[in-house]
Amino acid sequence: MSLTPKAQAIEREFQTARGKANYATFPEFARRFVKHNKDGVVLANTALLEMAVGEAELATKSHQNASAATLDDTPESVAPLSSPIKSESIQPAIEKLEAVLAKGTEEHQEFAAIVLARSALATDASDRLQRVAHYLQNIQLPPARIPMGYNFALIVCGLTVKGITLEEEGRVAEAIVSYDNVSVLVQSNPNERSDELNSWVEQALYRAGMLKLRQGDQLAAIRSFRVYHSLALQWPSNFRLARRASVYRHLSTALSGALKTSSSNIANNVNGSSDEQSQFYPAALSVEIAQIHAYWEDALYAVTSFPKADEKNWRVLAMIEQIVEDRRLIGSGNDADKRALVETIYRASQKTFQSPRILRFLFFALVEMGQYDEAALALKAYLDMAEINQKIKIVSEDEELTHEQRVRQDIESEYDITAVMIAGSRLYGKELKKPTEALDCAERALKNIDQHLQQDDVKDLIFEAYKYKGIAHNLAASEGKFYTSSSQCLPIYRTWLYIFIYLFLHEPEKRPVIFAKAVECLEKAIEVQPLNFDGHYHLGLQLAEMRDVPKAIAVVKQSLNFNPSHIPSWHLLALLLSSQKEYQRALDICSVGLKESDWDLSSTDAFSASQLEGEDYLALRITQAVLHDQIHGAESALELQEGLFVLFTKVFAPEPGAQGESLYDIQNIRRRDPSDSELVSSVPTGGRPRAGSILSVRSRSGASDLGNGLGTNNGSTLDIPKPNYASSVTSIGSSGSKKKGKLTPPAAASAVNGSTQVRSHLGLPQTVQRATVKSISRTARANSVLATLWLMSASAFRRLERMEEALRAIEEAERVDASNPDVWYHLGLLYAAQDDQETASVSYSKALALAPYHTACLTRVGRAYLEAGSLEMAENALETTTKSQGWRSAEAWLYLGKVYEASDRLQRAKECLWYALDLEQSRPIREFADAVPRYLN
Repeated sequence: MSLTPKAQAIEREFQTARGKANYATFPEFARRFVKHNKDGVVLANTALLEMAVGEAELATKSHQNASAATLDDTPESVAPLSSPIKSESIQPAIEKLEAVLAKGTEEHQEFAAIVLARSALATDASDRLQRVAHYLQNIQLPPARIPMGYNFALIVCGLTVKGITLEEEGRVAEAIVSYDNVSVLVQSNPNERSDELNSWVEQALYRAGMLKLRQGDQLAAIRSFRVYHSLALQWPSNFRLARRASVYRHLSTALSGALKTSSSNIANNVNGSSDEQSQFYPAALSVEIAQIHAYWEDALYAVTSFPKADEKNWRVLAMIEQIVEDRRLIGSGNDADKRALVETIYRASQKTFQSPRILRFLFFALVEMGQYDEAALALKAYLDMAEINQKIKIVSEDEELTHEQRVRQDIESEYDITAVMIAGSRLYGKELKKPTEALDCAERALKNIDQHLQQDDVKDLIFEAYKYKGIAHNLAASEGKFYTSSSQCLPIYRTWLYIFIYLFLHEPEKRPVIFAKAVECLEKAIEVQPLNFDGHYHLGLQLAEMRDVPKAIAVVKQSLNFNPSHIPSWHLLALLLSSQKEYQRALDICSVGLKESDWDLSSTDAFSASQLEGEDYLALRITQAVLHDQIHGAESALELQEGLFVLFTKVFAPEPGAQGESLYDIQNIRRRDPSDSELVSSVPTGGRPRAGSILSVRSRSGASDLGNGLGTNNGSTLDIPKPNYASSVTSIGSSGSKKKGKLTPPAAASAVNGSTQVRSHLGLPQTVQRATVKSISRTARANSVLATLWLMSASAFRRLERMEEALRAIEEAERVDASNPDVWYHLGLLYAAQDDQETASVSYSKALALAPYHTACLTRVGRAYLEAGSLEMAENALETTTKSQGWRSAEAWLYLGKVYEASDRLQRAKECLWYALDLEQSRPIREFADAVPRYLN
């Protein structure tokens, strides 16, 4: 029988209210519907049964907190959304519906049976599964004809109830089929939406993914979770956030597992379209993992509050650990990615309280980001907290905790603590140039290993600790900074720390002792891992600085045996040969090393390898040019130097990963407009372009922006665009001199000073964030290297008596790095070569104003005082340099010996002269510390 228009309107409103679970309106709608449609009694009683069940479930939810349990769901154990309701509480409604069931249409009877099955499943009755099967036995799910509106939601409800029943009966495969039917229906009918539909769809997709994980079908689980996520973008923002957080946790783990598998194997195992297969390739997976991390964080924090006393937000700790591990898997990314990770960890710190695990993650993230000053603060806080926890002894030494237990209790393992100490030693030594703190961290790491770790199991840590301890000794002694042990003095700051307190004293007699300790530490490192080229390289460098050249050569050759492509080892070997005055052999070694290197710029675009390796490559090329100069003369060297400028632009080009949008920026993906999302998957089939890709740093012509100002006229002109400084190099000595041949500033200089300057491509990007210490350091290194190249040209021009060109090269060096004392030193050499000692002296003074311990300038000043007969002033200048950074300068010791000789201190003069001779006979073509790295990349 057809319904009247009034009955049809009431039914539409009634179904809308059912879709919204607006139970308060059900009785009135049921009364009105039956009044205008006597055959509607089944539908009315069906709705009243839904109301009884729904209100009973809401009552049970109000007495429990299901969020915490849901957050801990595993594939083997899924927490229910609500506790079972008492069967007697809804029995009257069931009996009323069953009593009138025969009076309804066939369609109403089928939908009533679904609601009866759903009601039976919600109760605590012992026979509830049998009753569900009884109600659904004559119903086809899914039906041949798919209804619309709220009836569509009832079909989904029936499939979900059927799946849960099969799941509880142990028929997992059949349950998954029922849940997958829900997925197909929803994706085929995207316009069907209601609160009740969302509820049942969420249940089906959530349980489907969990069951597939339980069966070990990772790819199938990813598909279900992807559909879940794409639909979740359309759900209310606060809808089942705990379950969403659980989904994102498991999806993140599954995606990580898929990423670890080779892309070819994944694609072959995916049965689907090419678009779906592309979603399982590494690039697309990396993007998806980053996005899921952001949604996971968003959902988890929405249901997480700041911990109370004696509580740990271990779920936050587990999430951050997963994010950090996935970042290692995906790769460090660009600067924006690194900054986003740091911000993620900072947000986690706001949901935890004094968590050492968070501090550890923050320390490593800040180091990777290059914010070394902040990393040092995080390191100090972490080590202080670890020390306190060791004192409290939260866990007995005999108690073995699993990794999960450590996360739940936020207890750091001794291995992790030691690893942070070792990383701290590297940070202080390599990045912050603080040998005191570097040695302290290395000592503490070795003590921790000795007291808490089985040494056979942590050889990697022992090797690193001894290596960094040796380097710290070398760094302190090379810079003329010496120390005494804390056992020899009163406790000053923390008596409970096993540390060395450096007392910065100029005591050169201690240098051999400190060097010996460095050798001892590095030899112990090699004993632990004898096949590691790293240890042999550092020992070779240490022996080289001690001028034990034959032994150093043997050790460096061992390093090359283990790693023939290691550029610094080849470089060190070349320098050692040059110290034996075997310049041709050294030049040959340079050629071999450059050919062996993986950083072959002739066959790459300079972006395929690490740019830090590129700096090592450039350093070796510079030494090669210096050797070529030594053997073939300055004219020949100038030809090679032009190529060095071109190489410089490639090495110090903008990093591919330094620009671009962050892959991990939560603000860009949180709560996206549902209209922008497709139901099948939230991940683009091809994956968006990787942020900071090579295309982002190339000009439209395909060339690096940095090189655009280089080498016109077939490379004969080297025009490196740099910011202009108010040049005083060109003004010094330009007036008041009557000497012939006096250098005057070129006319072009004033024009350049008054013209608009091209912005430096080496400058820091204009961003709102504070520039990182790493980026500032890289810019400083670039400026220093470029200034060195110009000064090399200036030196060659000066020796060829091409004074105007030499001055121009020095001017270029000043434009690059105005605070570089070598600029003023070379200017002094230039004027000294023209017998203008007065102006040269002024230049040396300016160099010393920038660097009071500049070895070459102090030596020149001491020599000038000696030649003028001012022995006391000469001695003061020369002793200052030989006791500090000029301890390895043969020229400084030579003139100091002459000062002693002139003042009748013959024994001391003899010692200085012999030492100067030894240094000169073993002097490399370039100083070891200036040419090769103390810390490897």
